[in-house]
Amino acid sequence: MDRSLKFIQFFVVLSILSISNHLQAQNHILDSAKMAFREKPTFYVAFHNRNTVVNVQKTKLYGIVGGFDFNKKIKLYLGVYGFVKPNKLLLTNHPVADKDSVYQSINTENISIGADYTFYNNKSLYLSIPFQIGVGTTQYKYWELDQNTLIRKDNYFTVPIELGTNAYIKILPFAALKGGIGYRFSIGKKEVTRLTSPYYNLGLAILIGEGIQFFKNLN
Repeated sequence: MDRSLKFIQFFVVLSILSISNHLQAQNHILDSAKMAFREKPTFYVAFHNRNTVVNVQKTKLYGIVGGFDFNKKIKLYLGVYGFVKPNKLLLTNHPVADKDSVYQSINTENISIGADYTFYNNKSLYLSIPFQIGVGTTQYKYWELDQNTLIRKDNYFTVPIELGTNAYIKILPFAALKGGIGYRFSIGKKEVTRLTSPYYNLGLAILIGEGIQFFKNLN
């Protein structure tokens, strides 16, 4: 893990601790949550992505989620995640099918339930804490040197847990600049725990629900 990832890991822990202390000091959190759940929820769909590290290589974890937004305060959702194109790493002197050298790829797929609590909102800036837990599998695949012939595939039961913080800067009624950092814990056998690492994301978020409502109001 390079210095930048170590910095991210340190910053994630520091941020989560500071945010947790801030939240504990707010007596109105439970009241605001209760009030949010009294409102009629709106359905939303979103796309997630995570930049993380597998096999000492940076890779992306993608997901699609759908759920309900309670008064722009709390989101509850169900999501499906996975690596779109896992990287292949050359291994030498690896005891797989009596081969001296093989390529290895690691993939993970999971279904998760999550919640996203917005603790700061000034109409254009949103700060939130997402948390999710799921179940899935981690796949180790071993390939011949041509990278096309599969030698072996091993599946491992996986329980992923994520905690982090996100920031949204709204630039349009249906779009926002998004940045986030967090930590993804992969619980299972040692082959699974190797995927535990910090993550970060940065990009443009398309707010599908808000977009639909915006164009409806134009008519």
